[in-house]
Amino acid sequence: MRGMVQILVAGYFSLATVLAASAAPVLVQGEEVGQGVLRVRSGECFAIVPEHVIGFGLGLSVMSAGRVWAPASLETTYGDDIAVIRVASQGKITCGTGWPVIDSLDATLTDAVSRSRQGAILRVRETGGIVSYPVHFTGVDDRHVEVRPVDQVDEAFKGVSGSQLLLDGMPVGMVLAIEDGVVRAYRHDALSHLVARFFQASGPSQLPASQLPVEPHDGVAIVTERTAIREEPSQWSPVVRWLSVGQSVEITGKVTGLPWWQTREGYVRVRNTTAR
Repeated sequence: MRGMVQILVAGYFSLATVLAASAAPVLVQGEEVGQGVLRVRSGECFAIVPEHVIGFGLGLSVMSAGRVWAPASLETTYGDDIAVIRVASQGKITCGTGWPVIDSLDATLTDAVSRSRQGAILRVRETGGIVSYPVHFTGVDDRHVEVRPVDQVDEAFKGVSGSQLLLDGMPVGMVLAIEDGVVRAYRHDALSHLVARFFQASGPSQLPASQLPVEPHDGVAIVTERTAIREEPSQWSPVVRWLSVGQSVEITGKVTGLPWWQTREGYVRVRNTTAR
C-alpha cells in the first residue's frame, strides 16, 4: 500500500509515541486470525478481542509485535461481538501499559467525521512488527465509528478485526468488520463501559433506571432514525430490540433531565423519534 507505514520491532519505532499512548496490541489466533488489545486486572493478563475471531474459544494463542507467543483461553463474552480472553503471559509478554481514558470522545468523533479527518489502524503482522493503515473518518453513532482506508483495500488488510483505531495517536475504537470498503469499529468509550465491571474500572455513572425520576407522558413515538429500545436510559445499555424508521412505540413517560422516552419495554432516545 502506498500510504502504509511498517514498523519493525527489530528496527526502530517511528510511531513510538502512538504505541505508548495506545493499549498494547497483539495478534490473536483463534477460529480466525485477528487482533486484540492487552489489559491487566489484579496482576493477571487479559486481551479484549472480537468474539467472531475466537469462535468457540478452542486453541487460542496470542503473539506480541516481537513475535513472542503465549497461550490463551476464553474468559467471558459480551454482546456486540466483544469477548475477553485470559493470556498466560508470565515470562513471555509484557501485558499492556495501561488503558487510555479519553474525555469528550463523542464531540471528538463528531468533529473528525465532519472534517473527514485522518486516523490510523494498527495491526500486528503475522511475521512480527506493526503495520499502520491511514484512514479517513466517515460516520459515527452511539456505539460505532466508521472509517475508509486512504488506499485501496488489498489482501494485506485482512485480519484487522480487533485492531485499534487511532486519532491523534489515541485509541478511539476497536475494528470489528470491513464491508464494501467501510471499516466499522466499536467506540473506545462504549468498549470501556462494556468491560468496566470485569476490569473493576468506572464507567459513566448513573442512577439505576428504577430510581430515575420520570415525568408522565402518554403518546406514541414514531421512529425517524433506526434506534433501539434499551434496558436503561443510556447509550451503553443492553438492547431490548431494534426499531426501524416508521415504526411506532407507545410512550409512558419522559426521564427527567435526560433525552429519553420511557416505554413499556424500556427506553428510547428522544432525538431518534417524533412524538404524537
